[in-house]
Amino acid sequence: MIRVGLTGGIAAGKSTVAARLAYDGAKVVDYDRLTHQVLGPGGAGVDPVLDRFGRDCADAEGGVDRSVLAAKVFGGSGKDQARHDLDAIVHPLVYDLAGQVEEPWLHRPLVVVHDVPLLAEVGDSIPFAFDHVIAVEAPDELRIARMVNGRHMTRAEAVARIGSQTSQETRRHMADLIVDGSEPIEQMFEFIDRVYVRLRSEEDRSR
Repeated sequence: MIRVGLTGGIAAGKSTVAARLAYDGAKVVDYDRLTHQVLGPGGAGVDPVLDRFGRDCADAEGGVDRSVLAAKVFGGSGKDQARHDLDAIVHPLVYDLAGQVEEPWLHRPLVVVHDVPLLAEVGDSIPFAFDHVIAVEAPDELRIARMVNGRHMTRAEAVARIGSQTSQETRRHMADLIVDGSEPIEQMFEFIDRVYVRLRSEEDRSR
């Protein structure tokens, strides 16, 4: 098995890359989906998050309202501590689920992609070793436009979300493959397809 870490700045195009890799044949562990599971109704992170950030962060279904939570975590004077506290609750739970998702693929001839938005931020705390790391990057103004137009954020909210993440330079430094998320989709897909072929050939050689 070849394990790949996939990361990138918010709205840079990482989800598009993950979907294309899955189309090509990779198995994808989607950390955002796992986070939704942890914070959704019955999720292991619901009560600890509500205890820390307030019961007003609950949604009508018994999970966490992520928009209310985000407003508390990414705004205000204590945002750094709030982000640290949230990560300390959620990340270990997500890692446990990621291991469960990956377990059936271990020791099989597969490319397994861990789609981790904040891979650069979590550093050594993530309990997985990656054979390769792919970073998807795009100019800040393009990412802001995507968040404003596609995710209905205000410009200030979009800028704050970018500012809460590590720099592009840090992500580029940790990656051995960079995908330009500003390229036309067909061109980007061609590049991703070539990357997947290389990963599969590497897996073949390792057997």
